[in-house]
Amino acid sequence: MKKYFPFSAGLLVLIFTLSCTSTNNTGKVVHYLGNNGILPATIKIPGYKDSLKIIQITDAHISIADETEADMMSYGERMHKAYMNPRKHYSLDTSETTFEYFDDILQNAKKDKVELLLLTGDILNFPSAVSVKYVYDRLSATGIPWLYISGNHDWHYEGLPGTPDSLREVWTKKSLLPLYQGLNPLFYSTVIKGINFVGIDNSTGQVNESQTRFLQDQLKKPEPIVMLSHIPYNLNNKTSQKEMENLIDGILSNSDKIIAIFTGHNHRFSFFFTGNLCQYSTLAAFQGAAYSVNIKAD
Repeated sequence: MKKYFPFSAGLLVLIFTLSCTSTNNTGKVVHYLGNNGILPATIKIPGYKDSLKIIQITDAHISIADETEADMMSYGERMHKAYMNPRKHYSLDTSETTFEYFDDILQNAKKDKVELLLLTGDILNFPSAVSVKYVYDRLSATGIPWLYISGNHDWHYEGLPGTPDSLREVWTKKSLLPLYQGLNPLFYSTVIKGINFVGIDNSTGQVNESQTRFLQDQLKKPEPIVMLSHIPYNLNNKTSQKEMENLIDGILSNSDKIIAIFTGHNHRFSFFFTGNLCQYSTLAAFQGAAYSVNIKAD
């Protein structure tokens, strides 16, 4: 069964169980849904022996203008100006800059004893080294482990010549690598408290054969999988890109093993259900939003 649920930013989503999730005597994962910043979500996994408290952060669109990178600011000026002024909070009658929202989210995560931060892309407006250091330093100061996958803006200077693949490769190596903490930027796996977190970079709107093959290899492992990608996968329809179609087929045919996908990109709050899987798409951090998830035993 496949279900898609969009929600408006200010809507309070009461905790509930959907018909595509079920009770533990069927071996199904149960997703209890809350909305950004007000109610946490809970994912209950039959047979799971641990617990894990997560916050997803996406689309912060942080950038800092620095004279040492002045030659690149002509490519970044539009995005930089677009996100410099205070923005209205997605649900409160307040306004802050994206820097303040990002710090608020991190401080609340620390206060709430969050165990893992999932950063799902467009944390930056463009790959300025100064901006990367700003984000890295603030993440490090929390003392909370994090996983990062890039979005289409993290590695992109608007108007800079090059293909998306070549620009991503250049600027990942030149600027973004510290955020990965040694993990492969295109695809990686790390097991944390019995959950296999699999990052797949789909920020160009495509994936390649090595990424598809990597996901297939991860499916052979015993742990349930939580995926991180920036752009939500179109799990309802076919795609014209062969490897993306192969990856989506792999996701859909293993929705008993892949229990969640965390994405951003659209700056809105929505869910897509199929089998045990829920694809979460979260509101933007530049609106003051983050998504809190507790993974527990059922």
